[in-house]
Amino acid sequence: MLQATVASIPEAKEEYLGSSIVERTSRLHSFADLGPADLCNIHKQSTTSKKNTEIGTFLYFTGVDTSNSASIAAHLQSLATLIGSKSQYWFGEKKHWKVPELTYCTYNAFSKVDMRVTVHIPGKFESHVVNNDGKFVHDKISDEELDNLWLETFVSSIVRCMIDSDDDDANKVGGLVEVRKINPFNNGKASHKLLKYFIEGFEKFFWDGPKLGCGVEIPQPSLISNYLVDGFLKVIQLTQSYDLALEALQRLEEREPSVITLIAQVLLLKDEEIKAVQLMNEGIEKNKRDADLLLLQAQFCMDKKRYDLALHLAKQAVKSSPSDFKTWAILVKAYTKLNDFENALLTLNSCPMNSHKEKYSLKRVVPLRGGNEDLHLPSPVDVTLDEVSNLQSNEISYEQRNLDPQLVNLPAANLKSTFAKAYDLLTEIVMKTGWESLLKYRAKVFVMEEEYRKDKHANGHTRKNSTNSVANGGENASENGNASENDASSTVAIKSPKKEINGTSETSPSDASTKLDESYENEFKKKRLCERWLDNLFMLLYEDLRAYTIWQAEYVHFQAQQMEYKKTTLEWEILGLIAFRLKHFKEGSIAFANALSGRFSAKSQREILKYYIMERSKILSKNSNNSSSQSSNDNSSTYTHNYTKIVNQLNERILESCIKLLVWNHRWYVDFSPTLINTLADLVSKEGLIKIQSLVQAVYSNNINPSDNTGNHGITDMMDDLYTFFKEYESLGFDN
Repeated sequence: MLQATVASIPEAKEEYLGSSIVERTSRLHSFADLGPADLCNIHKQSTTSKKNTEIGTFLYFTGVDTSNSASIAAHLQSLATLIGSKSQYWFGEKKHWKVPELTYCTYNAFSKVDMRVTVHIPGKFESHVVNNDGKFVHDKISDEELDNLWLETFVSSIVRCMIDSDDDDANKVGGLVEVRKINPFNNGKASHKLLKYFIEGFEKFFWDGPKLGCGVEIPQPSLISNYLVDGFLKVIQLTQSYDLALEALQRLEEREPSVITLIAQVLLLKDEEIKAVQLMNEGIEKNKRDADLLLLQAQFCMDKKRYDLALHLAKQAVKSSPSDFKTWAILVKAYTKLNDFENALLTLNSCPMNSHKEKYSLKRVVPLRGGNEDLHLPSPVDVTLDEVSNLQSNEISYEQRNLDPQLVNLPAANLKSTFAKAYDLLTEIVMKTGWESLLKYRAKVFVMEEEYRKDKHANGHTRKNSTNSVANGGENASENGNASENDASSTVAIKSPKKEINGTSETSPSDASTKLDESYENEFKKKRLCERWLDNLFMLLYEDLRAYTIWQAEYVHFQAQQMEYKKTTLEWEILGLIAFRLKHFKEGSIAFANALSGRFSAKSQREILKYYIMERSKILSKNSNNSSSQSSNDNSSTYTHNYTKIVNQLNERILESCIKLLVWNHRWYVDFSPTLINTLADLVSKEGLIKIQSLVQAVYSNNINPSDNTGNHGITDMMDDLYTFFKEYESLGFDN
């Protein structure tokens, strides 16, 4: 296992000794859902200064074993030993520290208390329970209650580290960087014990799962949809502990029938599709209004390209749970796949939006009074890869300052929550229809500006009451929890390059005018008012399409002139993101490849990794369809040769991308990324561990140049860690 070094501990300076603990205590009452990352406060004394300087520092952790106070005390003791073992460069000065005291705070999201352990070196350790009011309540708790609190705390911390790790944008600008993320299940045999302990905790606290909150796609957590369940499923997928999970879930199902959905999900993860389908069918037969199960079956049918079946199930799911965004979203997808774009738009317009909810991510609890000047962010040197490790921040700053104005702050890039997901659904539609046709469908189902004005003119003030919510800017919420209807006049008819002509000549005779008024009236009654948020998404889509079209036109022009089309890495990256948002994946991948040819970018690398995985999935799917129809002839052998070559190339690119991202993560103190571990586990299941080991050894074996200390270093050790993980949990392909 890669050992932590002094250079793998990011720290922030405290305003005064213990101020981070005081700040956390004052904010305890505001912690919601899963709460913040664990906080570690370090009391340091300099042994190299003439004056015996004392300072306080702190950092955050995820993935530490918080199953009891002793395990936390052991973690703190090892941290103190590490800091005291070597001198370090501290804001430009070489200093040697000793650590007389450390305190660790971890939030129990079930009982809403902070569990704290303080270690005095040399000497004892003590633990406290702090309630929302910042008061110690440890003395009033029995041993049995305390054990229960520690189990709750442990489950909370595991769920936190699994849910947060979904956020793949490590080291985001202005984000939390003084955090160290550890794999909680990568400590040999001891990890199996922790895994079982977590599953026991999940089973015990299953009924309290809604207390932990839920994702943005549902308005309120339920027994089946909440962060506890999400975290549990991610742990099971990561460790491939399907049988352990099924045992626990089957016991829960005896008391709560809706758990059948989770059993089916685990069976699908285990690749036991037939059993999963049978189970889903049985469950729906018993309860035809089980929205979670209907949704799971609808998604399964979508994946199998049976959109007709998915449509029926999605309709049932919406009826069963009309306030959940995800049920409406799957219905939009089904309509889109079936080319029923009018219903797709009308359904999208009906989606209930959760504007108040944010995706869970770790946030800074203790503000940095001196800004970045208070941050000590050493660069770990135990794992390095030239193009990743030697990235210069001034180069990135230069690109940001000189960014093409047309690419600055495209609003679609900043969408959050259900609005980002709704935009994704809208781009699925435009990908199939094209912009011109989308405008026509939009005009057909929604009241446009001209029609609204015409209707107002024809009816005077007689509609005042019926359009009250419209005129008031839509303050009355609609029945299913939607953002309310907006003033139709805000539905601007966005012009395409060809100017649209609306309305008729004003010189029409009065009788023709009357008939026209009547036809407007009839059409108006058939149409819906477009929600303000959807109206806004059309505007954002127009901006994205405009930027994309300009880029493609410029590119063709430069090619025709036989000139090089130059962009900075940041500009290529933004163009790639626009293309991916608009579902032009091939063009996006070219942009990301161009970006990475300039310098390393974690964002571009992540996005191109998604593309490689998507392409491989397409090829594998196509091959499985072709293999049944292929006969043993020359064409067949040529096809097999080409197929194998392409798949091998994609696998090598996936492996290369994963390694670069692992090195980048390690540089930013992140040694736990379930997404990357799962991607590599999938690679191992397809290729076998021996082949992956050989590839890594051939390309990344340590080759430090003694003269300038550059090159690949520590990558094989870093990967050995993961091989051990796969062997420990007997992942598919680990033994060949």
